[in-house]
Amino acid sequence: MMRNTTVLALLALGLGACGSQSASDGGGTGGGAGTGGTSPSGGAQSPGGAAGSGGISGMGGAAGSSSGGATGGAAGSGGAIGAGGTTSSGGETGPGGTTRTGGAQGSGGVSSSSAGTGSGGRTGRGGATGSGGATATGGGTGGTSGAGGQGDAAPPRDVTPGDAGQDAAKDLAADAPAPPTDAADARPAQCPSTSTLKAGDNKATLQFGGRSRSYVVYVPSSVKAGTAVPLIFDFHGHGGSSSQEESASGWKKKADQVGFVMVYPDGVDSSWNVGNCCGLAMSENVDDVGFTRAMITAVSQAACIDAKRIYATGMSNGAGFVHRLGCEAADVIAAIAAASADLVTDPCTPVRPIAELSVRGLSDTTVAYAGGNTGSTGWYDPGAKKSLDLWKTIDQCTGSETTTHQYCESYTSCAAGVEVTLCSLPSTGHDTYNNAVGMSVPDVAWEMFQRQPMP
Repeated sequence: MMRNTTVLALLALGLGACGSQSASDGGGTGGGAGTGGTSPSGGAQSPGGAAGSGGISGMGGAAGSSSGGATGGAAGSGGAIGAGGTTSSGGETGPGGTTRTGGAQGSGGVSSSSAGTGSGGRTGRGGATGSGGATATGGGTGGTSGAGGQGDAAPPRDVTPGDAGQDAAKDLAADAPAPPTDAADARPAQCPSTSTLKAGDNKATLQFGGRSRSYVVYVPSSVKAGTAVPLIFDFHGHGGSSSQEESASGWKKKADQVGFVMVYPDGVDSSWNVGNCCGLAMSENVDDVGFTRAMITAVSQAACIDAKRIYATGMSNGAGFVHRLGCEAADVIAAIAAASADLVTDPCTPVRPIAELSVRGLSDTTVAYAGGNTGSTGWYDPGAKKSLDLWKTIDQCTGSETTTHQYCESYTSCAAGVEVTLCSLPSTGHDTYNNAVGMSVPDVAWEMFQRQPMP
């Protein structure tokens, strides 16, 4: 009788073990924790890491069983992570060992479901995402999106049954997520899956610095989805507007010819903060450099932009601001071309040498070619030649000049292979777009831009 009772008890335990094995063979969803409880053959199994948000999770390993009925760790998500939170790696389990818990769940997109658990599996690590504007859930962008960081693409490392207990400290350090990237320095890792911009003019706004800021994005019909193209900002003069600059500068025609995206922003009260000029932007110390960085992020998430070929140009007050971008945003702007303004940003300390082109009218009385206190407000400008010398010093140019396009003096022996150029146009006033010598400012500037991508 006692032998029969013992046999029945063993059978019951065996059936219970089989039931526990079956319950843990199923795949957990991307957002859910790993199964808890006690494994039949050893230490307790703790929950797997929570799924990080944003992007699409990679599939986990195939289901497999270990000897004695213990299941392996939760399948990890790999691949690139989109904007909206940082994913942490999940734990590892070996038979008889203890799983480590994963990190906190970030906010943002939707995780896909994991595959079935595999013996000794290990989660991949997601990259840190940059901070910035709001993004819509489900992968689409909403309003101004913060640039997402690039996910850690390292392939999963195989784990032997003894690794979970012996290498826990080492693996915890290896699985630690990278620190978040500043949105101002972030560049999109890849083109957006779907462009939200149509061919032609696209009017846009974003909230920045407590204001609603507007700009127009022009996309030529020749731009193909999925092909990375250059991006050029064109800043209007004091009292102007995005639409006025778009119709007057000639850059729209060049964009159609070549196939790049243009952005025509609007200044606060039709002005840009150069430092010593101009208007409400100067008096209220508007952060127009930050606004430009925010536009780069937003446009790059709406269209396929080559992050190494983002340029800035502009007229008059807008050109003075372009000089400032060369000084303060050389980490995201590849090169600059300024029409009818001098460098007045002081100090000008770009993070790297940056190529610069100035186009000036010899008969300009608004921003005098020779410099001095000119203009309606009497602001000071160093003059075209002094501005040229300042950029030569900043970019560490040496050697003699080279004459190009008949009216331009260029210095090409500069640090990091950049160049500095001044085009001095005779019988031409402040409006260098409509000059007396028939020079196309966009043609000359684009030639230089092509030679000067971001290093």
